[in-house]
Amino acid sequence: MSLKENVEKKLAAKKSPGPKRNPEIDAMIDRYLKEHPDRVAYLKTESKDQLIRRAVLRDALKYDSSQKQRLQENEAVGKFLKENPGIAEDIEKRISRVPDEQKEQARIRLGRKEATKSALKIN
Repeated sequence: MSLKENVEKKLAAKKSPGPKRNPEIDAMIDRYLKEHPDRVAYLKTESKDQLIRRAVLRDALKYDSSQKQRLQENEAVGKFLKENPGIAEDIEKRISRVPDEQKEQARIRLGRKEATKSALKIN
């Protein structure tokens, strides 16, 4: 496929309404449908509302999990900065001009970077 055709295809996909289709994902779904006809038959008996609620539950569980992981990472970065006051002071100097509402996010981002460097012993 030429570059022009590829660009035109991507532009058309952006303009088209509805969710994007991924051929690899579609193939995986089709394979699952063929391999698990009993499960598919069961899902077809459920109402649209039940299926939507199941999808929302899956999203909510994924979101909660990522929030817990982010909280654990932030706590670990905070602990690292308490244990390394020199690095914490350097970070505070670097974020002195950052707006107050963005300082915590910047502190965590830089602390994570420094903790990773320290763990890998990169100077």
